[in-house]
Amino acid sequence: MKDLIIIKNIESLCLIGINHDEKINPQPIIINLKLFTSFNKASQSDQIIDTIDYSKLVKSIKEFISKSKYNLLETLGDKLAKKILKNKKIKEVEIELIKPNALIESESVSVIITRKN
Repeated sequence: MKDLIIIKNIESLCLIGINHDEKINPQPIIINLKLFTSFNKASQSDQIIDTIDYSKLVKSIKEFISKSKYNLLETLGDKLAKKILKNKKIKEVEIELIKPNALIESESVSVIITRKN
């Protein structure tokens, strides 16, 4: 059985991009997550220790993103997925990374990365 936690609109600033300006000016990144897990133990115990503490997870994601320096969203997404999957309660993660204003006007770009334990 696959149970799912969805977290939307996590926002943090980071240095991301290939242009000179992007390498010196932090930009917002918005992250949407799907965390595949099992609620079996937590639904019986009703204890946070038996599930994913998404408050702590979001805090660690924001900290990771804010310290990141990558050229590509694809690289950032892969590194973030590996970090998230260190929590063995998470069996699979789908991450959408959105870079608002990525292009000349106000267009945004996003990538979606899926990884499994």
